[in-house]
Amino acid sequence: MTTELRPDFHLPSQIYIRQDIIKEIGKLASRFGSRAILVTTADDLELYGSVIEMISRQLKDADVGCIVYDEIVNPPNTEEIDTAAAYIKKTNSDLIIGFGGIDSINAAKALTILATNYYFCHDLFTNPKLNRKPMKFITIPGSPMFGFEIAPLFYLEEIHELTKRIYHNPDLYPEATIVDPLITLHCPEEKILKSGISTLALAAESVISKKNNDIINTYALKSIDMLFRNIPVAYRESQNSAPRMALSTSSVMTGIAFAVSFLSITLAISLALVSKTSLDIESAMSIILPHIMEFNLTSSPGKYVQMSKVMGEDVREVTVIEAAIKAVEAIRKLESDVDIPQRLSNYDISKSLFKEIADLAITYPFLDNTPREVNTNEIETILIAAY
Repeated sequence: MTTELRPDFHLPSQIYIRQDIIKEIGKLASRFGSRAILVTTADDLELYGSVIEMISRQLKDADVGCIVYDEIVNPPNTEEIDTAAAYIKKTNSDLIIGFGGIDSINAAKALTILATNYYFCHDLFTNPKLNRKPMKFITIPGSPMFGFEIAPLFYLEEIHELTKRIYHNPDLYPEATIVDPLITLHCPEEKILKSGISTLALAAESVISKKNNDIINTYALKSIDMLFRNIPVAYRESQNSAPRMALSTSSVMTGIAFAVSFLSITLAISLALVSKTSLDIESAMSIILPHIMEFNLTSSPGKYVQMSKVMGEDVREVTVIEAAIKAVEAIRKLESDVDIPQRLSNYDISKSLFKEIADLAITYPFLDNTPREVNTNEIETILIAAY
């Protein structure tokens, strides 16, 4: 992690959020480059194949050369990224387009750095000083991804240790993030709902972060408001693009907040869970979130009251603590209403891994700004409570 002073607000990216904006990808991409590499995983190619074909045609019509690189498997690891970087360097490309889910976007971000710098991917996690700026890149999320479509960081599986590692760099903001709700209709409903809860996790922890300020608070609280109003609608009306638009917008807003607040015990524990088990990141965050909310409740009760209000809870004539508890209860009710599993015991996970998971979780940088200090014993306790 870099240690320089971060600004209270910084957003160099262009953001496009509207229906059918993907049909303008040729015009948009031509502003940033003339020869593009579209990076996507093999799984995302299968899921979004028709969209990728349309993007390729749009780029061709705008005289932007396009090569689709789809040889990255899920989950991407540092060795595969090195192979992809070696290929990209031979193409003389000047723009990377990350398209698809979180794995595709993470891979694209790593490749923007390796395409212009002579490092192996695993070297990035020791924070070398970059010789050159990353290649310009655009992100096109295939589903809401709890802010990672715009936040200047990524995680990948380190091939030697087989654990998820984090890289952050202020130069990793995309030139543009292009969000089209019609693309998300290709994504399974369950993933959309769990991604919404994951977005809620980062938004909620942004509110209580030591780095929180009025600007970030506004983005995070508005995101929570939109999530609570639209996740149930997305559940009831799975092919309605309107709630998916709102969930996608919330994800981008949360990414903006998270880039500064940089707090998420939920994400730290979830990355450790994903590293040590077969659980996916969205499921892990959905399960862990209510327990993290309980853990931090007494350290920031006033902030929890703010969240309770935007969640639609009536906090009149109750104590501050009672009003704060309503935020935790509202999240549990939301998950129950949309049939999201709330226990690790629903998955094939052994309690014997909890110490190992806690030891890994404590190494992630997202714990630095927590209002209540956390240690490995407390993380184990959280995992046991979530079981």
